[in-house]
Amino acid sequence: MSVGRDIRLKDVDLVPAPVDGGLEPQLLAPTRQAIRAQVAARIGAYTPDWTSRRPDDAGLALVHAYGTVAEAVNVRVNHAPRTLTLDHLAIAGVRALQPRPAQAVLGIQVSLPAPEPIDVPAGTAFLAPGGELPTVIETLQPCVALPGELKAVAVLAGGWLVNENPSDLGGLAPFGPHPVVPAELWFGFDSPVAPSGILSFAIDFVAAPGREAFSADATVAPDPPPTLRWEAMTSSGPAELPVERDETNGLTQSGVLALRADTPGAWTARTLPGHTGDAPLRWIRARLVTAGYPPDLRLARVTINGVTARAARSVRNEVLEAIERPVNGRARYRLSQIPVVPGSVELEVVDASTDPFGTQTSEALSSTWTEADDLASLGPDAQRFELEAATGIVTFGDGVHGRAVPEGFRNGIATVYATGAGTGNLPAPGDTGTPQRSIPGLTGAAVLSITTGADAETPGELVLRGPAELCSRGRAVAPGDYATLALGAPGVDIARAHCLPGRDPRSSGGVAPGVVGVVVVPAATARRVPPMPSPEALRAVADELARDVGVVGAEVVAVAPAYREIGVQAILVARPGSDLAAAGSAARDAIDAWLDPLHGAGGAGWPFGGAVEWDALVRRLLAEVPALTAVSRLSLRIDGRRLPACTNAVIEPGELVWPGSHLLEVVAEERAA
Repeated sequence: MSVGRDIRLKDVDLVPAPVDGGLEPQLLAPTRQAIRAQVAARIGAYTPDWTSRRPDDAGLALVHAYGTVAEAVNVRVNHAPRTLTLDHLAIAGVRALQPRPAQAVLGIQVSLPAPEPIDVPAGTAFLAPGGELPTVIETLQPCVALPGELKAVAVLAGGWLVNENPSDLGGLAPFGPHPVVPAELWFGFDSPVAPSGILSFAIDFVAAPGREAFSADATVAPDPPPTLRWEAMTSSGPAELPVERDETNGLTQSGVLALRADTPGAWTARTLPGHTGDAPLRWIRARLVTAGYPPDLRLARVTINGVTARAARSVRNEVLEAIERPVNGRARYRLSQIPVVPGSVELEVVDASTDPFGTQTSEALSSTWTEADDLASLGPDAQRFELEAATGIVTFGDGVHGRAVPEGFRNGIATVYATGAGTGNLPAPGDTGTPQRSIPGLTGAAVLSITTGADAETPGELVLRGPAELCSRGRAVAPGDYATLALGAPGVDIARAHCLPGRDPRSSGGVAPGVVGVVVVPAATARRVPPMPSPEALRAVADELARDVGVVGAEVVAVAPAYREIGVQAILVARPGSDLAAAGSAARDAIDAWLDPLHGAGGAGWPFGGAVEWDALVRRLLAEVPALTAVSRLSLRIDGRRLPACTNAVIEPGELVWPGSHLLEVVAEERAA
């Protein structure tokens, strides 16, 4: 809307929309009671001779019937503006964000009497505690699990430093505080069997001072990862271990490192200088080959038999259920288990029309179809399909944009797909899952870390986010573009982002021309702990915004949010006969939900900066806790400092709130009087 223009909808009521703080027009009366009232108001003008209003009057019965029938029509008409908005966004290429499963790192556990390494294939499922029902977690890569455990981590950099507690390394510098070639990092484990196959480690780093922020500039090339050489200590000398998979990017970020342990000689056990263990260990080492290893990286934990996994389960060989009503000439089918993990569906379609005499097998007639983001840009022969992950609906082409699915009965088969994306019912780090099927020697898997995943974006959320994405068109120019496009940084789950233009968060937010500060709030979080982004997430956001979508020459600084802990102290007055303990518990839950940085303040998350208003909290408590009749002497505490009663808590721009401890006294109404 341009400056100086004032557009008013005088004849249209605006009602709350299904997004926080939004409004949408209410074109017609939404309820049957309101419709009947409108008709009754017109009786005197249109039918002045109708004077009988007895309950048994036929005209009154007709008005009641009309209100009941018209209610459904009016509701659909009132939804038309939102439906048109969603259709316009779809035409412009703006799609709802897909659900994502929680990503986890597991430590595979093997019984000590196991006579040999155990092959754990990709797709091995474990049942982990996750609330009322157990959660299925499936591994994404194969590994060879060894009996025993990692006993020591050693660093050779001008001398030996041995740490015999790999589960809590306390910030050990991988190659010494000043890494220089040829520093070495050693892992020692006490497995009774010789390693073979794919040997994997879960490696966690702790953020050292200076790693809470990452900056990137499109004019400066990123530093290449350091070159490492992994070797096993065998009877014939050091033997190189080829890297099968490295999610740590050369030991510069947390992840799983997989090495192929097909060594030519037998592994020998030895004792390193400074190692005081009871028995010699089998060792592997990483030698620093090139300079440039970041000196501020610190190890937090190293676990053997580490493997990446996701909180989802696989469904195999399911026949697609046809939906009778096509859309725009495109055939649609449905998968039975929802939500579906995007990118996990593998389809086989049998085309019997090419074999009218039935001389070929169904395997010879089948073809593989793959998922596409959009069929509109495809040719008539593309064997692709669209997936609506939240509903499990699979849409094929119409023969013009994407190949039409051949006619047939039960000829579409999902050979495999994964289901279970979302945020609910997840285990916590430290929980242990049991194998879903028996594998000799495999006893379980410890959850080392896990993200929260993400639910599918609702239509209301898309209405709120879609216009911002449409305005950005994939390029970050305005401050809002940086916040919107940060959510799409590859490889990380970002729940919220906030842009601070012209400010450098590393220097207390001072004015810094040419710098764009971006506060990043991740979707991954532990229970009862403020969500903090990992260094890998900050680096991914800074690189994406500066090098791929941002303005050339602007330096992007991605930082973790600063949280201000808000506590509440108040006297709550409950109705006579109420359960005081239950009322106090419900009040605490309501306060915590209101102050939640991801879902509080009406569902969209607490805003960055501003004020925590004490009177708004009072209104929420009275609305959310039916047992309460009054709230008195309410005062807020910010970071432990108590404010005067009836005073707002003010937080700085770029800061978020986090619920602290609350001092709530619940009294019965008679006592309060």
